[in-house]
Amino acid sequence: MSTSAIIVSYQTGPTLKECIKSVQDCALIDEIIIVDNGNELNIRRWMDELAQKDSAVTVLRGQGNIGFAKACNKGAKATSAAQFLFLNPDAVLQTGTLGELQKTLEVSGRGSVVGARLLNKDGTEQRGARRGRLTPWSALVSMTGLGRFEHVHTAFADMHQEKQKVPKTSIAVHAVSGACMLINRADFECLGGFDERYFLHVEDLDLCRRVRQAGGEVMFVPTAEVVHYGSTSKANRLRVDWNKAVGLARYFYRFSHSPLEKVGAWLLSIPIIVAVMLRSLFISLRHRFR
Repeated sequence: MSTSAIIVSYQTGPTLKECIKSVQDCALIDEIIIVDNGNELNIRRWMDELAQKDSAVTVLRGQGNIGFAKACNKGAKATSAAQFLFLNPDAVLQTGTLGELQKTLEVSGRGSVVGARLLNKDGTEQRGARRGRLTPWSALVSMTGLGRFEHVHTAFADMHQEKQKVPKTSIAVHAVSGACMLINRADFECLGGFDERYFLHVEDLDLCRRVRQAGGEVMFVPTAEVVHYGSTSKANRLRVDWNKAVGLARYFYRFSHSPLEKVGAWLLSIPIIVAVMLRSLFISLRHRFR
């Protein structure tokens, strides 16, 4: 089964080269689609030289910064591969990772999506690779640090599960990360791809939710590892977090079933947006005065 790696890059910097090298070294990948949402001249030149040397590499450019979801969909439409590996431009595949993902996807059956275990540079598990149910409350717990009171009551359990024991085999979870996600083309197209109303962040959570609603499985594969540098883009942090906050609000509103739930989701989204932006502002100021 042919597999295409789809990589969206915006002001990524030199980590993109390490990402691409790891993909080229993977014999199970037949094609590499790089969607250039905007990069510095030296990186653009490097991409073009790479595409000239390697016929398996295609660079899509000219659309501007259209956001992650729309760019992923654009990349998917540009290939005829039967499988899509969505990979962040600052994520480095480890040996055997794609093979492990493919094995799990095959046994998971139709309509499923699988995700890898994301690692920090020091080898510890990164936040976001395996997640529990996303609700306005679980989002607030995660954003505000209330998860530290989980020992007091399970209501304070963090939806992010990286602190839990690593399972020995693949397990079903509510959501995996779009930083490294494998899905069959037919299933991706049946779902309508990523929802392009999300500009950046939350689109992976949305896709996983729709996979489960359609009867598929969302599987976390602990034996499939990816080193994810994270935050390598030169994009403005406040703008990035604003898109995350708005994406959360859209998610809660979209998956509300009744008019009353929609009103409740809208009202609860306000403190979530405030929490996200205050945390972002705090982190930005701390880095500025460090």
